[in-house]
Amino acid sequence: MPVDKIRVSGDSRIEYKTTTLNGHNYSYLLSQPKSGQYKATVFLIHGFPDLSMGWRYQIPMLVDMELRVVAPDCLGYGRTDAPDEIAPGAALAYRIALWHPELVSYLFTVCVPYARPMAENISIEELVRKATPHFAYQLQFKSGEVEKVIQSKEEIRQLLLALYGGRTEAGEFGFDAHKGVLFDKIGKLKPSRLLSEEELEFYTNEYARSGIHGPLNWYRIRDMNYEDELAILDRVIQIPTLFIQALRDQALPSHLGKSMAKQVPRLTLKQVNTAHWALWEKPEEVNEIIGTWLKDQFVADGRIGKL
Repeated sequence: MPVDKIRVSGDSRIEYKTTTLNGHNYSYLLSQPKSGQYKATVFLIHGFPDLSMGWRYQIPMLVDMELRVVAPDCLGYGRTDAPDEIAPGAALAYRIALWHPELVSYLFTVCVPYARPMAENISIEELVRKATPHFAYQLQFKSGEVEKVIQSKEEIRQLLLALYGGRTEAGEFGFDAHKGVLFDKIGKLKPSRLLSEEELEFYTNEYARSGIHGPLNWYRIRDMNYEDELAILDRVIQIPTLFIQALRDQALPSHLGKSMAKQVPRLTLKQVNTAHWALWEKPEEVNEIIGTWLKDQFVADGRIGKL
């Protein structure tokens, strides 16, 4: 039986809401049990090139667990404001647990391993050169080159296909983590099996609202994050944390998560045999991991707290 998911064309189980935070308007999806009664609230944070709707397979499962779900479009994306300046951006998810541990009871992440705050400001250029050549795509993303090429709605559609694993008629990919977006493939990419045509059209329209400059600004804030995080160098994530690692993720290979337990002592590590889009590639397996882990935490704590 196919895994239940939120329909992008309209679904009575979600509401689009807006709120203002630090002078910016944010859009978010809200979903909660029909009874209006919920045990706790879970915030679902997306990365690039995704949106709040990236959690469409997980939202119904979490609501069935009597949880209220809040899934924002992050700054720069979709229906949320997309300021030109880069200062409002910041690392999220793990960082929320470091900066505000009192607000979070449990933390789960998918694909992206924990990277602790840096005592020394190492540039992405140096990292790529010495240790992480698979991060070379970030050099392209921060350069401004992508915005110069990708501007029209159809170009945005092709960019998304490149990032979602779309291939040309000859079977060539449109993205390589060691290079970035392969512009010579733009215009030649066929639909990806990861999402339906309706979902691709939804994503294209949402990204076309403000273009891709805002989302790519997140790759330009490394120096600012370094300066901010000097204040939390010695902090450790003390809450129960689940990390679901994708074993075939080209951009985030599995060795990156090897040292996580040193900084996240209450870590549970699970692995799925997928590429970067684990939430969509194997939603049933991912949901089972998340749901079982959350239930285990509830039993262990003997309470339902903040999520």
